[in-house]
Amino acid sequence: MISAPKKLQLQLGEAVSIIAECDFPERWPELITTLVGKLSATDFHVNNGILQTAHTVFKGWRSAFRSDELYAKINYVLNEFTEAYMQVFATTDRLIGEHANNRAALQVLLHSLNLLCQIYYDLNCQDLPPFFEDHMAEFMQTFHKYLVYTNLQAEGDDDDVAGDLEEVKASICEIIELYANRYEEDFAQLPQFVETVWSMLTTVGAAHKYDTLVSRGMAFLRTVVRNPRQRQLFANGDSLQLICERIVIPNAVLPTADEELFEDDPMQFVRRDVEGSDAGSRREAAADLVRGLLDQFGAETTQAMSRFIMQSLAQYAANSADWRQKDVAMFMATSVAVVASVGALGATRVNSLVDVADFYNTHVVPHLRAVDSDRDAPILKADALKYVTTFRSQLPHDVLVQALPMLTAHLAHPDTAVATYAAVAIERLLVLKQQGVLRLGASDVQPHAEAMLSHIFTALARADSPQKLAENDYLMKTVMRVILASRTSILPLAPAALEALARILAEVSKNPSNPRFSHFLFEALGALARFACASDASAIAQFEATLFPIFQNILQQDVAEFMPYVFQILAQLLSVHQGSGRLPDAYVALLQPLLQPALWAAQPNIPALVRLLQSYLQIGGAQLAAEGSLQPILGVFQRLVASRANDHHAFALLLAVTLYVPESALANVLRPVLVLCLSRLQTSRTPKFVRNFVHYVGAILCLSSGVSMLLDTMDSIQPDLFVSLLQNILLDALPTVVGRVERKTTVVGFGLLVASPRFQNSPSYAALTTPVLLQVTSILMDAAVKDSKAQADQAQADDEDLDSLEIDDSGYQASFARLATLGDAKIDPCPQFTDAAAGLAQALKPAQSVVASSQLPTEARQFLSTLLQS
Repeated sequence: MISAPKKLQLQLGEAVSIIAECDFPERWPELITTLVGKLSATDFHVNNGILQTAHTVFKGWRSAFRSDELYAKINYVLNEFTEAYMQVFATTDRLIGEHANNRAALQVLLHSLNLLCQIYYDLNCQDLPPFFEDHMAEFMQTFHKYLVYTNLQAEGDDDDVAGDLEEVKASICEIIELYANRYEEDFAQLPQFVETVWSMLTTVGAAHKYDTLVSRGMAFLRTVVRNPRQRQLFANGDSLQLICERIVIPNAVLPTADEELFEDDPMQFVRRDVEGSDAGSRREAAADLVRGLLDQFGAETTQAMSRFIMQSLAQYAANSADWRQKDVAMFMATSVAVVASVGALGATRVNSLVDVADFYNTHVVPHLRAVDSDRDAPILKADALKYVTTFRSQLPHDVLVQALPMLTAHLAHPDTAVATYAAVAIERLLVLKQQGVLRLGASDVQPHAEAMLSHIFTALARADSPQKLAENDYLMKTVMRVILASRTSILPLAPAALEALARILAEVSKNPSNPRFSHFLFEALGALARFACASDASAIAQFEATLFPIFQNILQQDVAEFMPYVFQILAQLLSVHQGSGRLPDAYVALLQPLLQPALWAAQPNIPALVRLLQSYLQIGGAQLAAEGSLQPILGVFQRLVASRANDHHAFALLLAVTLYVPESALANVLRPVLVLCLSRLQTSRTPKFVRNFVHYVGAILCLSSGVSMLLDTMDSIQPDLFVSLLQNILLDALPTVVGRVERKTTVVGFGLLVASPRFQNSPSYAALTTPVLLQVTSILMDAAVKDSKAQADQAQADDEDLDSLEIDDSGYQASFARLATLGDAKIDPCPQFTDAAAGLAQALKPAQSVVASSQLPTEARQFLSTLLQS
C-alpha cells in the first residue's frame, strides 16, 4: 500500500480504516507503531502513503460522539504517534524551503504537508491534547507561514482544479476555524490569523481552484465574528464596510461556471441549489458570513449591505442588460433578510430591518408578471421564483394567492430551470401550514389546477427518451401535490390526468432511471385513483382499462423496480370493488400468477403482494374459499412464517384470511395454520414473532365463535395445549403488543376469552382469570394516555400525512417503498369499538361477577370497576 499509486492508496486506506474501526487498538495494537516505523526521513512518497493511511484511520473521529472508549483510543494514538508526527512536520517544512525551485519535489512535499494538516485536525477535533497545547506556538507559526506562502513553482496549472498549495491553505483555514470555535482561550494567535485571512480574501483570485480556500476562509471569519468575545476585532464601522465591500459582494457574484451550468445542465443547477449541495460554494459562504455579521452587528450590517443592494438595483434599472447586478442584489437581499429557516417552511424568522413584502412587490413581481419577460436573463426569473419559495411563510396570504397564477404560468416557461423553480415554488406553497392548517386551501388551488397539470405534462412530453423524461422529479412531485391539494375536486380533471400519467408510466417503464421520479409518479396515480373513485365509483372502470395493459407489460417484462408499486396500485383499485361480493374477472385471472414463488422471492415485492392478497380476501373471501383458492394463499403464509424477516407479513396475510373468510371455512384450515405457528414458536422464537402471534390470537378471539373455534382447534392438536400456551408464553407477551389497533384487538380478544363460559367452566382455564385480567388491565393503564392522544388525532391523521408527505432522497434499494397516498391498510378485527377500554368493558359485561371475585390488586380492580360502570 505504501508504494501504491495515489488513487489506489485512497482505496486501500479506506479498507484499513474499516478494519481499524473494528479491531484497533484492542486486536490490532501494533497498527500505529507499524505506521511510525515505516516513516522515512528521505522518501516522501512512502511518507505520503503512511500519512494517507493514518488520516483515513483518524478522520472518523471528526463526526464521532464523545465517549470514554473514543478518548482512550485517541490518547493511545497520541502517545504513540505525536513525536514522530512532529518530526515529519518539521522535516517537511524544512524541505519545502530547500526545494523552493523544484516543482516536482514541491508537489510531493506540499501533498505531505496537506496530509499533515488533515491529521492535525483529526487529532485535535475532539479535544485539545496537551502535546498540541504545549507546541501550539510552533505549529501556528508554520501554519501562518504557509497561509501567506507564495511560490510560482507551487501554483497549479489548472485554474479549475485546486493544487496542493491551495489545499494546504484551505486545510489551515479549517484548523484555525476549529481552534477559534473550540479552543479560543488558548488560541493566542487568533487576531493575527483574522488579519491574515481577511487580507487573503481581499486579494485571492476568482479562479475556481480557489473556491474551497475562499469558502473556508469566510467560514473562519464567520466563526470569529459570531463570538461576542471577539467583537472588538470588527467593531469599527469601517471594518464592516470593508468586509461587505471587499469580501462579501465579490464572492456573492454568480460564478461564470454556474452561468454555464444554468444553460448547459439546468437540472444539475436546480438540484444543487434546491438540495443544498452547493453549500461549499463561494456564494453560500458569503451568505453565511453575512448571517454571522448580522448576529453581532445587525443594524450596521443591514445598513452596509442595503447600500450595496440598492446600488446594484440602481445599476440594473439604468441598464437592464447588466442583469448580474440584479442577480447579486436578489441573492444578498435574501441573505440579509433571512435570520432562521427550515426546509419545510422556508424563512421562519426574518431581519426586522428588512421589509420582505415591500421588496417582493417592488423588485420581484416585475419578473413574474409576464412569462416572456427577461428573455436575455432567465436567471432573474429563477431568482424571483426562489424568493417566493424562501419567504413563503412571511408573505401575506393574499400575496400568495395572487402569486399562484403567476407561478402557474411559469410552469410553461421554455427554460427548464425556470419551469422547475416554478414547480418547486408551487409544491412548497401547497404544503405550507400555519398553526397546523394549510395556508392555501382547495378553493385557492382549484382554479389553477388544470393549468398546472397541463403545463407540467406538456413540459414532460418534450423529453426525447425515457431517461430524459424521468430526469425532472420536481415536476412529477408537483403533479402529485396538485392532486393531493385538490382532493375529490380533481374528478373533472381525472380523465386527462390519468391519460397523461399512463403515457409517462408506459414510457419510463422501458428504462427506469430516477427512483424519485418513479415514486412520485406512482404516488400521483394512487392519489388520483383514490380521490377520483371516492367522488365517482364508476371511474374505476377507466382506471382499470387504462392501467391494466401497462401493468401487464411491466409484469411480463419483469421491471423489478416498478413491480411493488404495481401491486400496491392494484390493491387500491381492487378495494374500490368492496361491497360487490365478487372479484372482477380480470383480478381472478391475475390471482394464480400472483402466487408464483418467483414473485415472492424478491423481498421488495412481499409487502405489496401481501397487501394485494388482503384486498382479494376483503372483496372475495367467501368466493376464494368456495373455489378452493385458500390453500395456495396459505402456502404463501407457510413460506413467509418460516422467515424471521417476513413473519410479520405472514400474520398480516393470515389476519385477512381470518377476518374475511367465512368462519366455517376458517375452521377447516385453522389447525394446520396453528401447527405452523406453534412449530415456529418451538424452534425459532423471536420477540417479534411472539408479539404478532399474541395479536393474531386476540383477533381470532374477537370472532363471533372465535373462543370455541380456537380452544377446540388447540385441543385437537393436544389436550389442554392452550392452557400451557397461555400460562407460559401468551401472558408474558400480552404487554409487548404495540400499535393502537393491535392493542385494542388483543385487549378485547382476551377479555372475551375470560368472559366466555367455556373459559370459566374449566378449572384449568378459570385459574388463569386473574393473571389475564391483570395483564390486559395493565396494558390499558399504561397505554391510557397514548390511546386518548391517538383517538384525538386519528380523525385528521390521514389528511396530515398526505399534506406533509415527503419522500427521502434515495436510490434504488432492496427495501420496500410504501405509497403513502394509498392510506393505511391496517385491518381492525373489532371496528365497532373506538378504543380498547370501551371494547374491554363490553367484553367483560357478561362476567362482572368474575371480575368482582378475582384476586386483582386494588388499583387494577378499581380501574376495571370504573370501566364497567361507565
